[in-house]
Amino acid sequence: MKKHSAVACISQVGLFSKLSDSILKKIAPISTHQEHFPKGSIIRRPGDGKDGLIFMDEGSAKIYSLNAEGKETVLGVLNQGDFDGQLNLFQDNNNENFVQALQDTYVCSINRKDFQNLLKKTPDLALNLLNSFGQKLVAIETKSIRRNSMSAKERLLAYLEDLAKKQESRTVQLKLKKKDLASYLGVTPETLSRQLKSLEKDELISVEGKRIKIQ
Repeated sequence: MKKHSAVACISQVGLFSKLSDSILKKIAPISTHQEHFPKGSIIRRPGDGKDGLIFMDEGSAKIYSLNAEGKETVLGVLNQGDFDGQLNLFQDNNNENFVQALQDTYVCSINRKDFQNLLKKTPDLALNLLNSFGQKLVAIETKSIRRNSMSAKERLLAYLEDLAKKQESRTVQLKLKKKDLASYLGVTPETLSRQLKSLEKDELISVEGKRIKIQ
């Protein structure tokens, strides 16, 4: 396992990225680091009492929900450097989603109660986070409007472009199964297959199993 710094880890989380080292050093003692989850294991589940934020130090995971009939809907994918549960730091929010490791994964986390106690003692932290949340909400709204106006083909290509940026390569590795990716994009598996073939026909991508090269 690579050498790990609690302060460096926390500074990678978008909410904390602009905080001073002095404040980051106050957050570090209330954080837990590099908890190991084997591939397929559940990192978070509804009612598990694990409230707060999780940060992907290594590996990847999918976020999904189950309806009353047990049908799974994929809500997102967490890759190295991504985080989830930031809202849980600020409110007593009952988690309704599952987070499952897609490969051997190491997770860092911050407990809500400990974080709220720190907020009361550190006004600078509260102000910085308020500004960060405002920027994040604008970005989320812009992305949502953009996605809703896209065709299935455009959503797929946008997803692949985002993945290429995160993986820093024009050849990306799909971590999700195709049925899960279809669920995340809001299409059927059949539609996903058709759109992959269409993008390949247009010479925008080339597909080799779970590896996709973006031209």
